[in-house]
Amino acid sequence: MDILLYLVKANLGLTAFYAFYWVFLRKNTFFLTNRYYLLFSVIVSFLMPLLKVKHNYNFATPLPLTLNELPYENIKPAVYQSIMSFAGGNINFLDILTIIYLVGVIILSTRLIYAMSKIYFLLINGEPISKEETRTGQRYWLLRSDNSFSSYSFFNFLILNRTDISHNRNIITDHEEVHIGQWHSFDVLLLELVQVFCWFNPLVSFYKESLRTLHEFIADAIVEDDSEKVAYAEFLFAYNFRTNISKLGNNFFKDSLLKKRISMMMRERSSMVSAVKYLLIVPILMILSYFIVAKDIRRGDNSIDNRIILRQ
Repeated sequence: MDILLYLVKANLGLTAFYAFYWVFLRKNTFFLTNRYYLLFSVIVSFLMPLLKVKHNYNFATPLPLTLNELPYENIKPAVYQSIMSFAGGNINFLDILTIIYLVGVIILSTRLIYAMSKIYFLLINGEPISKEETRTGQRYWLLRSDNSFSSYSFFNFLILNRTDISHNRNIITDHEEVHIGQWHSFDVLLLELVQVFCWFNPLVSFYKESLRTLHEFIADAIVEDDSEKVAYAEFLFAYNFRTNISKLGNNFFKDSLLKKRISMMMRERSSMVSAVKYLLIVPILMILSYFIVAKDIRRGDNSIDNRIILRQ
């Protein structure tokens, strides 16, 4: 029951934070800030339910119930009501939910392990070319692969196919160095783990897609001159028949993002006035914190009865 409530709280946070991003932030050009916002929202959503702040402040009007004040004693009979008998025991509604949830976790975990194994075999079968400096002073392994249709990076590994080494090495390397230097693979892996445990929340897929899109916007931002942007856009069009090899790697090209990447690259940069929108998260965070963290100790365990008493 406690785990179920924790998941409800965490996913309530994810939903509220992403709704704010979708409405106010996704169209601005503060790509790095937006990336940090999404990462912050994921981490806070999972940390906030671990906190519980008790209070007994007096207000003229009673505050609404929080998730910590739900009348669990009234809910338990429905949750633990026997649905069927199996192997001499009774199975209740909570057991069914638990089984469905664990099946989803196992399926998503298997898929993630399979994707990681594909990355592993590509890396060990790749042919080392050299070890070079990135812009941030970090180092990465440069590999050549015959199995990769599209060049991509994963943490401090950059995998180039043979065609890209011969014709597109500089432009792709410059782009992928940004992914490597900013640890974009950490974001991808983090969201994959979140999806394993929150597979029932469809917004996690939107988080993943939004972060991947921001990664490409950030890497594309290395092209600053207008004339270079046109040439770069033409190159992306010419490259659009490649096939991506990994769901975990930061692929140089993903055709579903082509229009967004070019459109955002050509867009005029957002003014600093637009940055004021980020301040709106403060009241949202306070409201969210109240419903997830706060607990009025005067309400006790039977929240509904005690709320009536407090009003009298």
